[in-house]
Amino acid sequence: MNCDPLPRTGPDDLVLLLIVALACVVVGAVLVGLARRRRGAPVTLATVVLVGVALLVGPGAAPPAQAVYCVNSLTVTQTSTMAGLAPGVAPVPITGRVVNNGPDSTYIDVVTVEITSVTSAQGAPAAGCDASDYLLLEATMAVGKTLRPGGGAAPFSGASIGFANKAINQDACQHATIHLRYTANPVSRQ
Repeated sequence: MNCDPLPRTGPDDLVLLLIVALACVVVGAVLVGLARRRRGAPVTLATVVLVGVALLVGPGAAPPAQAVYCVNSLTVTQTSTMAGLAPGVAPVPITGRVVNNGPDSTYIDVVTVEITSVTSAQGAPAAGCDASDYLLLEATMAVGKTLRPGGGAAPFSGASIGFANKAINQDACQHATIHLRYTANPVSRQ
C-alpha cells in the first residue's frame, strides 16, 4: 500500500507568484513609460495587458491531488453459501473474511454488501429475474479490527439475503446466480 501524496497537478505556488510579480513589474514599467510620453490611450492599453495577465494566471495554483485511502491490497471473500433461497424460506446469513495483503497495517471499520446483478439459469423463463427479486438485510457489517500487514485477516457477518415474495411468477429465479459486491472501508495505519 503506497499512500504517498500524488504529484502536484498545477504549477508550483512560488513559481506562479514570481511570474505574477514579474508581469506586474513589466506592466508597471510600461505604464510609467507610456504615461510620460502620451496621455490616455497607452494607459488603457496597459490596463488591458494587466487584466490579460491576471486572467492568464487564473485564480491560483491547482491544489495537489490528494490520496485519501490507498487501499488496493485487500481481499474480501464470502465464506457462506446462498443455497435454498425460495419464497417462504427464511433469509440465509452472509459471512466472509477480509485479508490485508499489503505492507501496512489497515483498520477495517465495516464491510458492506450489495447485489450488483442476477443471472438467470439457462432455460429459465424469458420473464427474467433481477435484484428486486431478493432482499438484502443488514448490508453493513461491522468489523472494527486492525489487520496486520502481509495477511492479517478478520471475519465479518451480520447480513443476510432472502427471496422477495412478489405477486408475479418468479420461476425465472430458480437456479439463478446472484452477483454480490463487497466493499471494505479501510483506514491506513502505519
